Formats: sequence, structure tokens, C-alpha cells
Amino acid sequence: MKYGIIVLFFLNFLFGNELVGVYQSQSFLFFKSAYVEFFKINGEYYAYGLENADHSPPKKDSKNPNPELRNRNDKGVVFLYDLIQTSPNNYKNGKAYNFYDGRTYYVRIHQRKNGDLDFYSSIDSTGYIGKTFLWKKLTEEEVKERGIKRPNFQEVLSTISQINH
Repeated sequence: MKYGIIVLFFLNFLFGNELVGVYQSQSFLFFKSAYVEFFKINGEYYAYGLENADHSPPKKDSKNPNPELRNRNDKGVVFLYDLIQTSPNNYKNGKAYNFYDGRTYYVRIHQRKNGDLDFYSSIDSTGYIGKTFLWKKLTEEEVKERGIKRPNFQEVLSTISQINH
């Protein structure tokens, strides 16, 4: 019995949901729903905005505390970083830059069995003050049907150097 549980845990770890992919974020107050893509490098997960769900044009990063970055667009730029997987469907220690207010928030994620995310964002590292958002995972077919265009990935990667750790 003990070995059966270990095998099931191992199989779930190997064949569980994959965080990498495209998601539609949840609208909230003045936050628009957007399409976001997660990717993984050296054991850490990152995310960047693809486009707004209503296909409105990207906005400038006008609230950025770094004046040199205020003219960049809010799409095609890595905004989530340092996220690590802690168990088959759970991720923590992430940080997310918010283009709407120029602040950085703490992030943890639980991935549901259907691939959707419970995306928890918090102003404090302990997670006491925050909110959970539902982000819907999209299939590649849905990405194509919605006309979502991916930017040059090398340009996206170059934005990692703009992150203030």
C-alpha cells in the first residue's frame, strides 16, 4: 500500500498538468482580461502578456517606478518571475509586476485538474492580504480561433533583464 501511494504520487508528478501554456486572465475592477503565456527556464516559471482579450491595443507602462521603462508596452514583456513548482499542481515564491499601478505583488498558484489556475496575488509575502483570480487555460486550437498572436520570443526573453529583483 505504501509503495502504491508513492507510485501514484510519482506518476501524478510526471503526468500532471503543465503550467506552460496560454491562459485568459480574469477581469477585475479596472483590470482588463488578457491572454498570458507561461514558460519555464532553469526550473523557474515566467509569464508575459500576449494581448488584451478584447483585442484593444497595448498600453504604455506609465506607472513604472523606473522612468526609462515608462514608454514600453505592457504586452510582450515578462511580468511574472521567480515562480517555482512546490508540488504537482502548486507553485509559489512568484512575483508579478502590475502595469496598472507600477507595483510588484507576491504570487502563488494552484493548478486545477482541468488546467485552469487559481492565481493568488498578495501585497505581503505572507499572503494575508490578497485575492484569488481564476485564469482559464486555452488549448492551441483556442489560441488560433481567437487570433492570438505571439511576439518574437527572443524579444520577450530580453525583457527579463528589466526585472528589478
